[in-house]
Amino acid sequence: MSRLVRKQARAKKNKAQRSTRSSEYNREVELEVLAQEEYQQNKRRFFKLSPRNANQGLLIENMRHFRLNFVLGPAGCGKTFVATLFACDLLERNIIEKIVVTRPMVGCDEDYGFVPGTEAEKYSGWVGPVMEVLEGYFGKTRVQNYLNMGKIAMKPLMNMRGSTFRNSFVILDEAQNTTVGQMKMFLTRIGEGSSIIVNGDMEQSDLPRGVSNGLSDAYERLQGSQHLGVVEFTENDIVRDPLVREILKAYRK
Repeated sequence: MSRLVRKQARAKKNKAQRSTRSSEYNREVELEVLAQEEYQQNKRRFFKLSPRNANQGLLIENMRHFRLNFVLGPAGCGKTFVATLFACDLLERNIIEKIVVTRPMVGCDEDYGFVPGTEAEKYSGWVGPVMEVLEGYFGKTRVQNYLNMGKIAMKPLMNMRGSTFRNSFVILDEAQNTTVGQMKMFLTRIGEGSSIIVNGDMEQSDLPRGVSNGLSDAYERLQGSQHLGVVEFTENDIVRDPLVREILKAYRK
């Protein structure tokens, strides 16, 4: 009887040891997977900014020399990508203290109020293209830290009133969807040590019929300013995919 008890005890002990080794192995695998996921999330995908065409090169030069830049043209030309990557480099070299990204809550026939979630959650989807560039340069963890520290700010245009941009690089995306009043309010936020990039495509406005376009209005009013740089991209500058150029030409017919 005692022999049977000892045999059963050894079996239980061996089973416990196998279970422990299995748990340890599973934990090692889990940690390895988590480490790989963290590496992929924080892997740097974008490095030194290199222009892919003459107008991108002109935009980079303009951002170096002008505090206010209007960047016009169709989708796929790299307007947002180039401006955001340029801002990342300035922030990393401590030339600016903050990157501010904003855009009007108009577009694609969708209403901001009907998108589920809190205001911050609603807005995050609208600035997805910029977030992709930021995370591709700094990594996801660092971007989140910068958001918490206020070194990167994502704010709806409607919340800009009363703000002043100081030592910041500010990107207004989808500017063709601003009203005249919104554009005036936004441009007058600029303060010491700051630069503004206004991106837009005048042919893709989603404003209601009869509402004046703030981008076109400001562009006309500020012509001739010594502080203004302008780059006008064309369909020939599209770098996203040749198919985009074909699609845009098809919609012109």
